[in-house]
Amino acid sequence: MTVSAVLAALCTGVTPVADAAPKAAAETLNCTVNAAVSFSPPLSAGPEATTVAIGGTASGCEDSLDGPTAVTGGTVTATLRFDAISCSPATPPALAPGSSATFTWNLKNGTQASSTITDIAIVEVDGAGTLTGTVTGSSTRLAGEKLSALVDVTSDQPIVDNCVDVLLGTGQDIAHSTLTADATFS
Repeated sequence: MTVSAVLAALCTGVTPVADAAPKAAAETLNCTVNAAVSFSPPLSAGPEATTVAIGGTASGCEDSLDGPTAVTGGTVTATLRFDAISCSPATPPALAPGSSATFTWNLKNGTQASSTITDIAIVEVDGAGTLTGTVTGSSTRLAGEKLSALVDVTSDQPIVDNCVDVLLGTGQDIAHSTLTADATFS
């Protein structure tokens, strides 16, 4: 409470209102995600409903929360459901409801916490894109925070090159890939 608020209260007889407590700063967490990706059914030339399973690690984490509960790394699993996805750039991916991801975090003090991400959206896809989502309120870490991940999906070569082969009929449908993402929670 400021001095002027106290003086005004003394002169007017009105009880001053206490200043609101400062809002705690949101945690910011940046990690690199490396994961295996599988497409079921395999990614092909024609659009079809496809489930994409992702499983891997989060490493190199930089956590704005310092101390024993800072995130040092972890694992991630995700299930993304698409109403329609294909190798064709003319068919933008249509993400279906019910997609989610779960991060299990390793903390500096040796314990674990978790974040479940829903409301997942893919902004752009072409072998690379941006995936966004919201950490559920029931998560033990980063509840309510937003996830933004810059994603690069590759196979034996970049997925774009493999998709060109699929579209030309000279390559096999893509069943497995790898994923690298710079993930930011804030």
